[in-house]
Amino acid sequence: MESRWLRFVSLILLLNISLSLPSYSATTKHKSSAKQHHKQSQVTRKTVTKKTVARRSATKTIVHRTASKKTVARKTATAKTISRKTANRRKTVTRVTRTLVANIWSTPINTSPYTPAVRNRINAKFKGGTASRFSSEDMVRAKVFVHYPLKGGIRKRTGGVRFLVLHSTETGRPADARTIVRSWNNIGPRHPGAQYIVDRDGTILQTADPAYATVHVNDRTALGGVNNDNSIGIEIVRSGKQKYTQKQLNSLVALVGYVKDRFNITRICGHGEVQPSDRTDPVAFDWSRFARNLASLQQNQGETQTAYSRLRDGSDG
Repeated sequence: MESRWLRFVSLILLLNISLSLPSYSATTKHKSSAKQHHKQSQVTRKTVTKKTVARRSATKTIVHRTASKKTVARKTATAKTISRKTANRRKTVTRVTRTLVANIWSTPINTSPYTPAVRNRINAKFKGGTASRFSSEDMVRAKVFVHYPLKGGIRKRTGGVRFLVLHSTETGRPADARTIVRSWNNIGPRHPGAQYIVDRDGTILQTADPAYATVHVNDRTALGGVNNDNSIGIEIVRSGKQKYTQKQLNSLVALVGYVKDRFNITRICGHGEVQPSDRTDPVAFDWSRFARNLASLQQNQGETQTAYSRLRDGSDG
């Protein structure tokens, strides 16, 4: 009986051992597999992390290099721009300096007045057409001319004076001689302007010593050999439909006679004759009457050549 019991117990134990071993083995394998998967995951994660770090580092390096290249390019471009601006500034300064050297700001003149007796004598000779021995400074000091200077646009002549060019101002609205001279001065260092300007009341303004040249014709388009270097300009104040006043014409004839004799000028031109492409002045000017008056003033001085070979009879006087 005991042996049967022992056998039975032994059989149970044996069955119990044989049934528990597979369960233990599966659990152990599962744990081992989990550990290996964890290790592989860690290895993979580390690999991915290293690759990511390497990629980010490479990206940062590329970005840094690109930024450095852009910075260098920007600095180079800025340096070139600065160099170009500096060069242009130097050229401008050089050009302005040359212009200022070539163009005189104003002509030297003594404006202290003569005594009344001397003034009266010179005025009488001027009106009589015999004042050519007096300089332009003498005429200012005698108050025959009013000194109202150009500021710039004046330069020394390189040759003698051969031509006298008459202009009319033809402003957009009526303006006196002083206003016109101020407008010339506001244009720039090489602005236009004639040596003389005759106002509506007969006043003669001298803007520069006629021994110096001013810009009153276009050297590139002027015809007949006329240029600023060999000519003197006289402006007559006029605008719109205004007629030249008698005082204005009397002063003009006396002024032309003085300048003609002073500089031995043989030809008197109109601006429209020497620059017909873009000028028609002096507008509505009676050349025939002007020539007769000038010849009458200088009847002992010989014949005067006027602007046009065929004198025109104008309607305005």
